[in-house]
Amino acid sequence: MGKLIKWLFGLVLLLVVLVVAAVVILPMVVDPNDYKEEIVQVVKEQTGRDLEISKTLDLSVFPWLGLETGGVSLSNREGFGDKPFARIEELGLKVKLMPLLSNRLEVDTLVLKGLDLNLIRQADGQTNWDDLAAADEQQAQAEKPAAQKDSGAPVEFQVAGVELADTAISWDDRQAGQRYVLRDVNLVTGSLEPGASVPVKGGFALSSAQPQLELVTELQAEIQADREFNQYQISGLQLNLQGEGEGLPEGGMNVDVVADIDMDLVKGLLKVAGLSIEGPEVSLNGDIEVADLNASPRVNGALQLGETNLKKVAALFGTAIETTDAQALTRVSADLQMTHDGKALKVDPLTIKLDDSNIKGYVHVLDPAGPVLRSDIEIDSLNIDRYLPPPAESEQAQAQAAAGEPAAAAADPFSALRKLDLVADARIGTLVVNKLNMQDIRVKVVSKDGVLKAKPIGARLYQGEFDGETTLDARGKQPKLHARNDLTGIQIGPLLNDLVGHDRLLGTGAVHFDLRTVGLSEPEIRRSLSGNARFDFQNGAYKGVNLAALIRQAGGLLGGGAAGGSATGAEAQTDFSEMSGSATISNGLITNNDLKAKSPLLRLDGKGKVNLQKDTIDYTVTTTLVSSLEGQGGKEADKLTGVPIPVRIKGPLSDPSYAPDLSEAAKAKVQEKVQEEIEKQVGDKAGDILGDKLKGLFGN
Repeated sequence: MGKLIKWLFGLVLLLVVLVVAAVVILPMVVDPNDYKEEIVQVVKEQTGRDLEISKTLDLSVFPWLGLETGGVSLSNREGFGDKPFARIEELGLKVKLMPLLSNRLEVDTLVLKGLDLNLIRQADGQTNWDDLAAADEQQAQAEKPAAQKDSGAPVEFQVAGVELADTAISWDDRQAGQRYVLRDVNLVTGSLEPGASVPVKGGFALSSAQPQLELVTELQAEIQADREFNQYQISGLQLNLQGEGEGLPEGGMNVDVVADIDMDLVKGLLKVAGLSIEGPEVSLNGDIEVADLNASPRVNGALQLGETNLKKVAALFGTAIETTDAQALTRVSADLQMTHDGKALKVDPLTIKLDDSNIKGYVHVLDPAGPVLRSDIEIDSLNIDRYLPPPAESEQAQAQAAAGEPAAAAADPFSALRKLDLVADARIGTLVVNKLNMQDIRVKVVSKDGVLKAKPIGARLYQGEFDGETTLDARGKQPKLHARNDLTGIQIGPLLNDLVGHDRLLGTGAVHFDLRTVGLSEPEIRRSLSGNARFDFQNGAYKGVNLAALIRQAGGLLGGGAAGGSATGAEAQTDFSEMSGSATISNGLITNNDLKAKSPLLRLDGKGKVNLQKDTIDYTVTTTLVSSLEGQGGKEADKLTGVPIPVRIKGPLSDPSYAPDLSEAAKAKVQEKVQEEIEKQVGDKAGDILGDKLKGLFGN
């Protein structure tokens, strides 16, 4: 036994002596530079490319087995220019020798400086690395080893750090006409060891030719991984991005991102906590979780947009947003929860603060193809007029519309509508649109196969109720609109004043219409509007003409008295206790033949036409006096009681003329005087007989 121990001790001593001798002698007798030509030759045979090593190869053995060199370049593939495919100014790799004997890998700081890598894709799709990839695949197939048994425990390793400096990678895509350059890439890490927290600091610059952009990024964080490299934690991530160029704000932009990230590759789970994005005029915060990364990722998160001035954000990118209200879009914030599972994206709940409006509800994108949308939105108050362009900006569009010239539009503005699958409910407390004031709006919107329906539509407005439905059919070349609406208990004067700027008609009543049109511009509506309508008003007035005054003037003229008084003008109006009628519309021509109106003094009948294409009216109102006008027109006018007097309304809709037809009244007046004289001469009975003859004579 003693001899065996002595023999083993001698063997160990011999091994130690050999290792020491190798450490001392190997660097002295082995010069790796002697093998440069062989290395270059092997690369040439394997790849067909030229390898150049301009600096010496420095070999170390103990305590680090390492190699350091520089000035290494590899030529480009034939046909891709003379610039090297890759070039490295400095490369260093050292492995500690003794830990290898205990199945442990300890690596000194990995150094890679001055890497310049040029990647090119020609117009025909070929790249300058296709040949290298093919050579690697062939070698892998030729050297494919037999199945190996598990070697046992995994190798433990430790890397003192990584130092990557002055690296540049260019990507010249001649097929897509794009060129990008990633330069000034720098990365410095602390000791890399499983389970340890590793400080990381780095940055890079990215340039793009089309669009012309320049981005500079800097980051730092603490990274920790488990021993199996399945779980990662990135804490204290701080990312700064500075950019300038096309599409970015004038003078550049600066964005700061802060977050903590956890990733589990086995579970396929990614968590981003404490996310904060601070950019020009924008502040975004939240938490995001992505599950099932290895198959079909599912996203769940919460985001909060701080109060943002959208006008300033748009101005940073060279776009000016002008609104009627200068303060519109200056206070916008949002708070939302979102989930994404497969192809469905759900924002539920959703809360938006739009200036003075509060919006809440949800939006579900069930399928981005289409898309397929489901939504429910509630708004406390909204003034749409605030967000419209200022009047001065729309003067040209109004002039084009008046001249029948359609404004410039997309080739097919309804192509997206034909694909849209939408079901949406909306409720609005108060709404102002086109100066109309409405309350308690309720609407359900459904869109399918190019047909959009808003049904039902309900609201309170101007002390009355609105109920209706609207259908937009965009399946053909020109959109078709069908609107059926009922307004009951409406104060028509304030409604007209807000809608068209004047309250020519006053009263309380109802309006019912069923209208269709082809096209949505004003000229198209004027040309194609068709359908029917009816109305019924009580206790109102028609402003702009005083029919009683017209009769008074007519009576004065016929009776020889003074005309006196004003029958038309801003202050003139004709009162009525009730007024009703109906209309048919065909291609912009409105026809009404049954206007009826009553007042304590008058009875009105009307008929005529309104031509929307020409913006004119040709209408006759026949007025019949039913009681004394004394006090309003004197005894002479009172003699016209029971005599129908037509009033012709003609001219442009905005300023028509009013002219009573005195010839009919004159006939009635002459007939009355002749009959009175005959009755005096021959008696009542003869007067009745002659009166019938006179009626025939005067055409009554």
